[in-house]
Amino acid sequence: MWIDIAQLIAADPPTAKEAQQIVDFTKRKAKARFYTDENFPSRATQILRHNGAKVTTAQDVQMLHYPDESHSAYALKHEMILLTCDRDYLGDRRFPLIKCPAIYVFQFGTGSDEDMQLAFRCLAPAFNTPQFIDKWMKVDASVNEWTERVRHLDGTTSRSRYRHRQGKLQQWV
Repeated sequence: MWIDIAQLIAADPPTAKEAQQIVDFTKRKAKARFYTDENFPSRATQILRHNGAKVTTAQDVQMLHYPDESHSAYALKHEMILLTCDRDYLGDRRFPLIKCPAIYVFQFGTGSDEDMQLAFRCLAPAFNTPQFIDKWMKVDASVNEWTERVRHLDGTTSRSRYRHRQGKLQQWV
């Protein structure tokens, strides 16, 4: 069932140290850096840049028609978040969590600006606290919801599903 994130946080609030770490990270005003492969629409790149994102495209670095592995390696090497519409990146055989940058795979519905903006809601943590979005993460994002798969430092993995409903962020539990 879907539960508001506010309720989940109230039931298990962060420790004082965790809350202070978030405050400290927010004060740094770091900006997320994104890399888009050739499957990512140029209009979506324009929308992100208009919203203040620092975006490097495959075309910017002359990597058009390179294999997916090259795009993943470039993003990882340059500590960028890879944005794509290519669902091949979700496969763990070619792109295991332990060896990949943060990857967001988008499905933009009709492809309208509005649908792109709705799908980009999953990027809020990357914009607000980019220090927490580093690597070992895959996000399958659509207009209505997104699923995150994360590998943690202790070697475990987790999967979480989110959506916005009536102005509130919700998680499937």
